[in-house]
Amino acid sequence: MQLQIELVASNGDYAVLPIHYNYLLQGLIYSMVKDKMPEIHAKGYAAGERILRLFVFSRLLGRVKAIKDGKIVFASPLKFKVGSPLEQFIEVFAETMLAAEEIRLGDTIFLPGTIAVIPVPDFSTGKAIGRAISPVTVYSTLQAPDGKKKTYYYHPVEKEFGQQVRNNLLKKAAVLGINLPPDVPLELHPVNVKGSDMKVVYYKDTVIKGWLGKYMLTGDPQLIRLAFSAGIGAKNSQGFGMLEPVV
Repeated sequence: MQLQIELVASNGDYAVLPIHYNYLLQGLIYSMVKDKMPEIHAKGYAAGERILRLFVFSRLLGRVKAIKDGKIVFASPLKFKVGSPLEQFIEVFAETMLAAEEIRLGDTIFLPGTIAVIPVPDFSTGKAIGRAISPVTVYSTLQAPDGKKKTYYYHPVEKEFGQQVRNNLLKKAAVLGINLPPDVPLELHPVNVKGSDMKVVYYKDTVIKGWLGKYMLTGDPQLIRLAFSAGIGAKNSQGFGMLEPVV
């Protein structure tokens, strides 16, 4: 399930935020659910050696007025989307947001605007196109010849990109108790991914690379539905890998 949240700048005109604001949005989301779902942040959901938070969020969506000195100025209002396969998460987040008198992102104060539930498309055909509204990141940690560890980020055209997206979705399905055979089909192919879709994001002190663009998903309808509610690729709860359906 996905929600669209509107934020209205308290000055009624514009909002100034750091260019790399993912951690601020993530902190806002945690603050909205921590009282009723403390496990989301405290321990998450174990999937082997990985810890999954089972939510994803988009970039801020709105008109950019200026970018200068490490800051980005948005015209008010602006929006963002949140997704999760956990119904309780969606309900708690929406209720807390609606009850908030004000919302702070960094040094900027917002007033809560509208919150809309985004209808779930029909995925029964086993085919869907998704537009990435936060960069999709897929990577492996490799050991260089000098013994140091190196992070290699895959390009969407590399086969490992789609393979890791599928494996990640299978882990999410297992955590959620969705029983699927190990050979369940799911393929992901870039539809319209350009060089300019590669984005570099600073999450606190970590540099993360990801890709916007459109992607075709074919295969098991349950996995496709999960891709749109929980995100694809890695670091979903840090603001990576959210898809919106392309009708």
